[in-house]
Amino acid sequence: MKLLLIRHPAPNVAKGLCYGQTDVPIVDAWQQDAEAIKVWLDHHFPDKSWQFYHSPLQRTRRLAQALNSDSSAVDALREVDFGLWENRLWSDIPKVEIDDWLDDLVASAPYQGESLAELLKRVMAWFEQIRQADQDTVLVTHSGVIKVLLAALCHMPLEQCFRFNPSYSSITELDIGPDFAMLNRLGAGDWVK
Repeated sequence: MKLLLIRHPAPNVAKGLCYGQTDVPIVDAWQQDAEAIKVWLDHHFPDKSWQFYHSPLQRTRRLAQALNSDSSAVDALREVDFGLWENRLWSDIPKVEIDDWLDDLVASAPYQGESLAELLKRVMAWFEQIRQADQDTVLVTHSGVIKVLLAALCHMPLEQCFRFNPSYSSITELDIGPDFAMLNRLGAGDWVK
């Protein structure tokens, strides 16, 4: 099974905003990204019949539907819930709270939202049915979802998932087998001309 993880286009928000599950708008140029991704998909996978899924937030929904009008919204693909930190600048969040989170990235959630472990549980509970179906799949989703999914599929410690850094409108490509995953491309944006 081929799995493509596409991160949403850049949000149209203040720099440094923690937006998590907040339904923020995307930059006006997002349609250029969508067209470039379509061209890339057609060039690299001309004969693939993909199943498409996306987070219901508009920054993913709009891109997914531009790529495939039959893409299905899935709540499990929403970004991590940053609770009390949502819609706050990272620079305005007390350092002690961020330090508490960094002390245990996997299990802590000082913002009273989801921990990374809870995010992973939510994502994998849904993804297992996709894996079992063994059909080529595109997920249009968020950085947090991509990071925890990659950690799980590539058998990496969850606390190391922050080392993955997929850029906006990027494509991460994996081949998935019954008990393995091969990472072929990580957060690549080489579809841009």
